[in-house]
Amino acid sequence: MTHALIASLRAAAGDMTPALARVAETVLAQPDATLRQSITELAEFSGSSEASVMRFCRDQGFSGFQDFKLALAKELATEDRARDNGLPSDDIQRLVETAITSLRETEQLIVREDIATASRRLLGAAAVECFGIAASAVTAQYLAYKMTRIGKFSRAMGDAHLAVMAAGTSQPGTVQVVISSSGSTIDAVRVAELARAKGAFVIGISNRSKSPLIARCDLALIASWPETPLTGGAFPSKISQLLIVDALVAEMTRQDPKRLVELSRTAEVVSDRSF
Repeated sequence: MTHALIASLRAAAGDMTPALARVAETVLAQPDATLRQSITELAEFSGSSEASVMRFCRDQGFSGFQDFKLALAKELATEDRARDNGLPSDDIQRLVETAITSLRETEQLIVREDIATASRRLLGAAAVECFGIAASAVTAQYLAYKMTRIGKFSRAMGDAHLAVMAAGTSQPGTVQVVISSSGSTIDAVRVAELARAKGAFVIGISNRSKSPLIARCDLALIASWPETPLTGGAFPSKISQLLIVDALVAEMTRQDPKRLVELSRTAEVVSDRSF
């Protein structure tokens, strides 16, 4: 489907079943919000079901919800450019402002008790596995790095096959941290399912509070600034996830001050790596 997506939805809504019509009406009323919603959230907001959302997308000629959102994002981006009328904008200033907003909103979303619980679990874990794919792999690697700096070894994996094998052989006492901005990435959901089935404690880090991943986690840490299909890996969503990582590590050192000694030791052993 091309640029006429929104117009086509308006024309077709009257002939849809009640459940599909509710989905269409919700999309038409808040197309920008739809881009930042998971399939679970859109189903809830429209008073329908995930199956109805999928049927709605397929009836419009799309393979699924993500395919539909990509087309919607392209159309809205075209409309935004038309409204701008070619006026220059300061990209750096916009990035800074959105990052500040993202950090402030994430600070409001962070539940301090959840940070404390997650930190306690990480400190007591027999093994810590961190998984994220594509841009979320950056956050997974950062978490593993920060934990290693305080003497708590963890392993970050960005390969879905390795992560599934590791999750499928998890033991009770393992903590699995699964990171997915959308919370709908199939590989991330699968890793969470397998790890939890094996008795691991699963922590999810996502930019969406209602998603298939979060539904499968023991504890969820939510960052602000959900991504759209055209903004995957966007700076505001990533920096909000990194804030959660730093909050976790800071809480771990508060709960176990000896970790600060380990921080000094790891700093010493890499000091000769710089001129």
